[in-house]
Amino acid sequence: MTSAVAEEWVPRRNVLWGSFNGLAYVPRLPPTGYTLLLHMMSEQEPGGLVVATHDELATGLAMERGMISRAMPHLVAARLVTVVRRGRFQLHPMIAAFNDPREQQRAVRALPKDMRLDVGDFEDEYERRLQLHLDEKARKAEAKAKGNVTSITKPTRLKRVH
Repeated sequence: MTSAVAEEWVPRRNVLWGSFNGLAYVPRLPPTGYTLLLHMMSEQEPGGLVVATHDELATGLAMERGMISRAMPHLVAARLVTVVRRGRFQLHPMIAAFNDPREQQRAVRALPKDMRLDVGDFEDEYERRLQLHLDEKARKAEAKAKGNVTSITKPTRLKRVH
Protein backbone atom coordinates (compact mmCIF):
# COMPACT_ATOMS: atom_id res chain seq x y z
CA MET A 1 0.00 0.00 0.00
CA THR A 2 1.44 3.32 -0.97
CA SER A 3 1.27 6.33 1.30
CA ALA A 4 -0.94 8.13 -1.24
CA VAL A 5 -3.55 5.39 -0.93
CA ALA A 6 -3.32 5.43 2.88
CA GLU A 7 -3.84 9.20 2.95
CA GLU A 8 -6.99 8.95 0.84
CA TRP A 9 -8.78 6.68 3.31
CA VAL A 10 -10.89 8.64 5.74
CA PRO A 11 -13.15 6.98 8.29
CA ARG A 12 -16.87 7.59 7.85
CA ARG A 13 -17.07 9.21 11.28
CA ASN A 14 -15.20 9.40 14.54
CA VAL A 15 -14.18 6.05 15.93
CA LEU A 16 -16.12 5.24 19.08
CA TRP A 17 -15.05 3.20 22.08
CA GLY A 18 -17.11 0.38 23.48
CA SER A 19 -16.78 -2.53 25.84
CA PHE A 20 -19.19 -4.98 24.37
CA ASN A 21 -19.10 -7.44 27.26
CA GLY A 22 -22.87 -7.01 27.42
CA LEU A 23 -23.11 -9.14 24.27
CA ALA A 24 -22.31 -12.12 26.48
CA TYR A 25 -25.84 -11.66 27.90
CA VAL A 26 -27.69 -11.72 24.59
CA PRO A 27 -30.36 -14.44 24.57
CA ARG A 28 -31.11 -16.76 21.67
CA LEU A 29 -32.57 -14.33 19.16
CA PRO A 30 -33.88 -15.07 15.68
CA PRO A 31 -31.19 -14.55 13.00
CA THR A 32 -32.78 -11.30 11.80
CA GLY A 33 -32.62 -10.02 15.40
CA TYR A 34 -28.84 -10.51 15.50
CA THR A 35 -28.45 -8.96 12.06
CA LEU A 36 -30.54 -5.94 13.06
CA LEU A 37 -28.66 -5.53 16.36
CA LEU A 38 -25.26 -5.55 14.67
CA HIS A 39 -26.45 -3.10 12.03
CA MET A 40 -27.81 -0.75 14.70
CA MET A 41 -24.50 -0.99 16.56
CA SER A 42 -22.69 0.08 13.41
CA GLU A 43 -25.04 3.04 12.86
CA GLN A 44 -25.16 4.39 16.42
CA GLU A 45 -24.14 7.83 17.62
CA PRO A 46 -21.99 8.19 20.74
CA GLY A 47 -24.00 6.89 23.70
CA GLY A 48 -25.96 4.39 21.65
CA LEU A 49 -28.62 6.53 19.98
CA VAL A 50 -29.69 5.16 16.60
CA VAL A 51 -31.57 7.61 14.41
CA ALA A 52 -33.32 5.61 11.69
CA THR A 53 -36.83 4.56 10.76
CA HIS A 54 -37.74 0.95 10.13
CA ASP A 55 -37.64 1.72 6.41
CA GLU A 56 -34.08 3.10 6.68
CA LEU A 57 -32.94 0.11 8.74
CA ALA A 58 -34.50 -2.23 6.18
CA THR A 59 -32.78 -0.43 3.31
CA GLY A 60 -29.43 -0.60 5.10
CA LEU A 61 -29.83 -4.35 5.54
CA ALA A 62 -31.45 -5.05 2.15
CA MET A 63 -34.47 -6.51 3.97
CA GLU A 64 -38.16 -5.85 3.85
CA ARG A 65 -39.57 -3.44 6.42
CA GLY A 66 -41.74 -6.21 7.87
CA MET A 67 -38.65 -8.21 8.79
CA ILE A 68 -37.39 -5.25 10.83
CA SER A 69 -40.80 -4.89 12.49
CA ARG A 70 -40.79 -8.59 13.43
CA ALA A 71 -37.18 -8.52 14.74
CA MET A 72 -37.43 -5.33 16.81
CA PRO A 73 -39.69 -6.77 19.56
CA HIS A 74 -37.05 -9.43 20.21
CA LEU A 75 -34.39 -6.75 20.78
CA VAL A 76 -36.74 -4.78 23.02
CA ALA A 77 -37.72 -7.89 25.02
CA ALA A 78 -34.02 -8.69 25.48
CA ARG A 79 -33.54 -5.12 26.81
CA LEU A 80 -30.87 -4.49 24.17
CA VAL A 81 -32.85 -1.71 22.48
CA THR A 82 -35.33 0.83 23.82
CA VAL A 83 -37.71 2.58 21.45
CA VAL A 84 -37.45 6.27 22.29
CA ARG A 85 -39.94 7.34 19.62
CA ARG A 86 -40.51 6.79 15.91
CA GLY A 87 -37.11 6.70 14.22
CA ARG A 88 -35.13 6.89 17.48
CA PHE A 89 -33.76 3.86 19.29
CA GLN A 90 -31.43 3.65 22.26
CA LEU A 91 -28.95 0.80 22.58
CA HIS A 92 -28.37 -0.56 26.07
CA PRO A 93 -25.33 1.14 27.69
CA MET A 94 -23.61 -2.23 28.14
CA ILE A 95 -23.45 -2.66 24.34
CA ALA A 96 -23.42 0.98 23.21
CA ALA A 97 -20.31 2.79 22.00
CA PHE A 98 -19.07 5.97 23.64
CA ASN A 99 -16.41 8.59 23.04
CA ASP A 100 -14.31 7.20 25.89
CA PRO A 101 -14.50 4.36 28.44
CA ARG A 102 -15.37 6.63 31.37
CA GLU A 103 -18.61 7.69 29.65
CA GLN A 104 -19.70 4.08 29.33
CA GLN A 105 -18.74 3.27 32.91
CA ARG A 106 -20.84 6.20 34.16
CA ALA A 107 -23.80 5.13 32.03
CA VAL A 108 -23.63 1.53 33.25
CA ARG A 109 -23.28 2.61 36.90
CA ALA A 110 -26.35 4.85 36.51
CA LEU A 111 -28.52 1.90 35.41
CA PRO A 112 -31.05 0.56 37.90
CA LYS A 113 -29.96 -2.92 38.99
CA ASP A 114 -32.92 -4.59 37.26
CA MET A 115 -31.90 -3.03 33.92
CA ARG A 116 -28.38 -4.46 33.91
CA LEU A 117 -27.91 -7.31 31.47
CA ASP A 118 -25.63 -9.23 33.83
CA VAL A 119 -28.11 -9.45 36.73
CA GLY A 120 -30.56 -12.33 36.94
CA ASP A 121 -31.32 -14.85 34.25
CA PHE A 122 -31.29 -12.83 31.03
CA GLU A 123 -32.67 -15.76 28.99
CA ASP A 124 -35.74 -16.20 31.24
CA GLU A 125 -36.30 -12.46 31.41
CA TYR A 126 -36.19 -12.22 27.60
CA GLU A 127 -38.71 -15.06 27.20
CA ARG A 128 -41.03 -13.53 29.82
CA ARG A 129 -40.95 -10.08 28.20
CA LEU A 130 -41.41 -11.51 24.70
CA GLN A 131 -44.43 -13.53 25.86
CA LEU A 132 -45.96 -10.38 27.38
CA HIS A 133 -45.51 -8.64 24.02
CA LEU A 134 -47.07 -11.55 22.13
CA ASP A 135 -50.02 -11.70 24.55
CA GLU A 136 -50.64 -7.97 24.15
CA LYS A 137 -50.42 -8.27 20.37
CA ALA A 138 -52.94 -11.15 20.41
CA ARG A 139 -55.28 -9.18 22.68
CA LYS A 140 -55.20 -6.21 20.29
CA ALA A 141 -55.81 -8.47 17.27
CA GLU A 142 -58.78 -10.07 19.03
CA ALA A 143 -60.24 -6.66 19.90
CA LYS A 144 -59.77 -5.54 16.30
CA ALA A 145 -61.41 -8.72 14.97
CA LYS A 146 -64.42 -8.12 17.21
CA GLY A 147 -64.66 -4.64 15.83
CA ASN A 148 -63.87 -3.18 19.23
CA VAL A 149 -67.44 -1.91 19.35
CA THR A 150 -68.71 -0.51 22.59
CA SER A 151 -72.46 -0.85 22.86
CA ILE A 152 -74.23 2.43 23.21
CA THR A 153 -77.32 2.45 25.34
CA LYS A 154 -80.15 4.85 24.86
CA PRO A 155 -79.27 7.95 26.85
CA THR A 156 -81.54 8.82 29.74
CA ARG A 157 -83.33 12.10 29.42
CA LEU A 158 -82.19 14.77 31.75
CA LYS A 159 -84.84 16.72 33.62
CA ARG A 160 -84.99 20.32 32.80
CA VAL A 161 -83.93 22.63 35.60
CA HIS A 162 -85.59 26.03 35.92
